Amino acid sequence: MAGVALATTVAGCGETSEPSKESVLAPYRNRFERVVDLGQTDVDRTGAEAADAVVNETMGDGTLLYFPPGTYRLSTLDVSGRSNCGFVGNDATLLVPPSERGNWIYGEPVRDLLFDGFTFDYTTPTAAPVVAFSVTGRNNVLRNLRFKGSRGAYPRSGLELEVPNPSASLLVERVHMRGGSLNGNAIFTHTGEGSLQFVDCHIEHWAEGLYASPHSGPLLISGGTYANNGIDQIRIGGGTNGARVENATVRMDDPQSPESKPNMRGIWLEEGTNAVVDNCTIEITDLTGTYSSGGIVVETQFGTAKITNTTIQTNRSVPAINIRVPTTEYDPETMPSMQRLPSNHQVICDNISIYGTAPDGTAVLLAGRDGCRFENLSITHNIGTRDGITIKSGKRTEIRDARLRVSGTPIVASGPMPILRNVDID
Repeated sequence: MAGVALATTVAGCGETSEPSKESVLAPYRNRFERVVDLGQTDVDRTGAEAADAVVNETMGDGTLLYFPPGTYRLSTLDVSGRSNCGFVGNDATLLVPPSERGNWIYGEPVRDLLFDGFTFDYTTPTAAPVVAFSVTGRNNVLRNLRFKGSRGAYPRSGLELEVPNPSASLLVERVHMRGGSLNGNAIFTHTGEGSLQFVDCHIEHWAEGLYASPHSGPLLISGGTYANNGIDQIRIGGGTNGARVENATVRMDDPQSPESKPNMRGIWLEEGTNAVVDNCTIEITDLTGTYSSGGIVVETQFGTAKITNTTIQTNRSVPAINIRVPTTEYDPETMPSMQRLPSNHQVICDNISIYGTAPDGTAVLLAGRDGCRFENLSITHNIGTRDGITIKSGKRTEIRDARLRVSGTPIVASGPMPILRNVDID
C-alpha cells in the first residue's frame, strides 16, 4: 500500500496528500542499519540553498536517507563505492543544476542501491545532466522516479545504467520520463551480464526510448507505456539469454517534433536471440512528419523470437510485424551483446490480432528466414489495397488457424508457397 500511495504522489495525480513518514519507510526499515530523517537536520527544503553538504555528511553504507516533502537543490551526488546506501523521498523534488550537463547523480560502481520517490526537476532550459549507475549486488532498486521537463537537444541519455556482473541485478520500477528530448535516449543500458528489469515505466516523446539492446544478461520489460519516441519505443537485445517484453503498451500517435524522431519503430528486436514478446498492445495511428519500419521489427542481427498474445493496430501503411533477412556478417560494434551471429532465425507468431485503416502495404512482412510459423493469426484490413502476409524468399513457412480479411491479396509469396492449415481467406 505504501508503494501505491507513493507512486500516486510522485506522478502528481489528483489532490492526494503525501503518505506518512512511517508508511514510506516501512518497506525498508529492516534493510538498513540506520535511518536519517533530513527533516531533523538544518537542510534547506525550499530549494534556495544547496543541500549537498548535509546529504554528503549523513549518507553512508547501511544508511537510508529520508527526504520529507520539499524541494532540495543538489549540485551533485556521488555514491560510488557505497554499499547498501538508500535514498527515499516523500513528495520530494531534487532541483537539477541549471548549467550541468555531465553526471549529476551517479555511482560507478555502487552496491545494493535504493533510490525511491523523487522528482528530478529539469524545467530550467539549460539543465540536462545524467543520472548514471553501474551496480553490483542483488538488491539494487530505482523506483517511483519522475523526470520533469524536457532535455532539449542535449545528446546524452537521461538515465544510463550498467549491470556488468552475472551476480548483480537491478530493478527499475515506475520511472516516468515524459518530458522528452530532441536528441539522446531516455534510458541507455551499457553492456552487462546481470539481471535487468523495467517494470511499469512510462517513456514518451524522446529522440529514442528505452535503448536496452547492448545488455546481454537477462532482460525483462514488463508493463508500462512507451510512446512517441524516435528510433524505437523499446529496443532489446539480451544476447543468448533471451529478452522478454510483456504486458507493455506501445503507441505512435503523437509525433511531436517529428524531424528529430526518424523511424518510430515499436518494439525493435535489434540484436540477440531467444526473445519473447507477449501480451502487448501496439498502436500506430499517426506518423505525421516521420515514418516507421513496423510495430514489431525483428532485425537482421536477431535470431529466434516468439511473438504471442499481442494486438497491433496499424492505421498507417507500415508493417505490423516486419521480420528481416538475417545478416551473414558479424560486427561486434553493432552487436555488443553478442559474441557471434545467431545460428537459428525462426520466428513464431501465435495468437496475434492485426487490424486498422492502413490503406496499402502489407500487415506482415517476412524476408529470408526459413521455418517461420504463424498460428491463430487474425488480420483485418478492409480499406484500399492492403495485403495480409508477404513472404519474400522464406522457405517452409507455415500458416495455421488463420483468418485473413484484407482488401488486397491475403498471401503474397515471391518464392515457395507457405504450408496452409485451416486458413480462412476473404
